[in-house]
Amino acid sequence: MGEWREVKLGDVLELKYGKDHKALSDGNIPVYGSGGIMRYADTFLYDKESILIPRKGTLNNIFYLNGEQPFWTVDTIFWSKINTELTFGKFLFYYLKIIDFANLNVGSAVPSLTTKVLNEVDISLPPLKEQKTIAQVLSSLDDKIDLLHRQNKTLEEMAQTLFRQWFIEEAKDEWEEILLGDYVTTTTGYSYKSTELNPSKNALITLKNFARDGSFRLDGFKEFTGTKFKDKQIVHNGDLVVSHTDITQEADIIGNPIIVSNIHNYDTLIITMDLMKVESNAEWLTKEYLYYLFKSSDFKFHCLCNSNGTTVLHMSRKTIPSYKVKIPSKDKILEFSNKAKNLLKKQNQNQQQIKTLENMRDTLLPKLMSRDVRVEL
Repeated sequence: MGEWREVKLGDVLELKYGKDHKALSDGNIPVYGSGGIMRYADTFLYDKESILIPRKGTLNNIFYLNGEQPFWTVDTIFWSKINTELTFGKFLFYYLKIIDFANLNVGSAVPSLTTKVLNEVDISLPPLKEQKTIAQVLSSLDDKIDLLHRQNKTLEEMAQTLFRQWFIEEAKDEWEEILLGDYVTTTTGYSYKSTELNPSKNALITLKNFARDGSFRLDGFKEFTGTKFKDKQIVHNGDLVVSHTDITQEADIIGNPIIVSNIHNYDTLIITMDLMKVESNAEWLTKEYLYYLFKSSDFKFHCLCNSNGTTVLHMSRKTIPSYKVKIPSKDKILEFSNKAKNLLKKQNQNQQQIKTLENMRDTLLPKLMSRDVRVEL
């Protein structure tokens, strides 16, 4: 194996400022900001391999674009031209992930980075062949993770399609209309204090567990040492929880459901006051049925109609109990629930595997970059 050499980031990346995108017309060109893809446009800024580094905002969100699709970046993020004579782009991306860019912050109210600061960052480079091999090892793990995420998305779409077909498209006028409040119990979560957020085997389920695409985020837990919560505010693996607060501009989160997954094996999970636990009092009204009912567009509209606020949306506690829905026979709900349960079980198994692969990648990454572990060439 060859020797590693020290270079500056400015030797291997030519950083460029993004530009505001005035065109709001729909297209297929992703427009990146420091938080990721903001929207899609019909023109592009660059169409080659690039690494994107945030200039303002969330400074540790590094993105690698392989050049297969053109892109645009706004002015809160740098894009780059890669010096391919010195470095392999995917290796450099992984190397940058071990750098804490927040420590390079030169901003005050808003975290910021400059080209002057970034250009002076020290980089250790092995020979190109070793760079490619390291990148291949890490990419193989990321590819498996991406495949499992895509499988979960497909499984979720299958269940939602089945629900829509059986209970919306094939709905009958003679179906019985029920008031959810007659069949479910709702519980508001715990109002915690920041002083209670400490390393612990207990954790809070928070708004951060609600991804904008409707999925369950695994990085939203807050470890917690408080003791004044009520027993009914405790949730367990598989419990159904709905968001009652939303801070997104597009109201992406309000009214969304999640099924709790205690993937980190906490001793106790407690919901925060931004959330509400929903429990059925009827055996036939299953959490699988309620979960997909709460994902329907009609329920979302009902939630928006029962919410108020400007910067922060708050949903009325009466929203879920006051919702009316027409239902077919109870046997039909149970039949759907059995099918949905199998799909959700497979999603959960995939999520467990994703966590294992992510832990493996995150453990291996710094060891490869510090040369504690070397690859076979």
